[in-house]
Amino acid sequence: MTVQMRRYRIKEGTREAFQKVFLEVIVPLRQATGFQVLGAYWTGEREFLWFVGHENFQEAEKAYYQHPERQKVDPRQFLEEIETHFVERVI
Repeated sequence: MTVQMRRYRIKEGTREAFQKVFLEVIVPLRQATGFQVLGAYWTGEREFLWFVGHENFQEAEKAYYQHPERQKVDPRQFLEEIETHFVERVI
């Protein structure tokens, strides 16, 4: 499985709105397109870290972003900074 780490710095005052969209739209849609959400964490008041995995990550990522439900919401409105890396499991 390919796993991606996604780190976000959330815009001031948008934590609750972001978390609502994440839990009610992003997570269910990722799961509907075959992803496994492996964990999501607040690491600070405005710092959010999560991990998502898929056996065919690139193809699934394309399907996710093209999904009609994903077109209705843009979580970037809450984000000040985005960092993504593919990670390799150790244990």
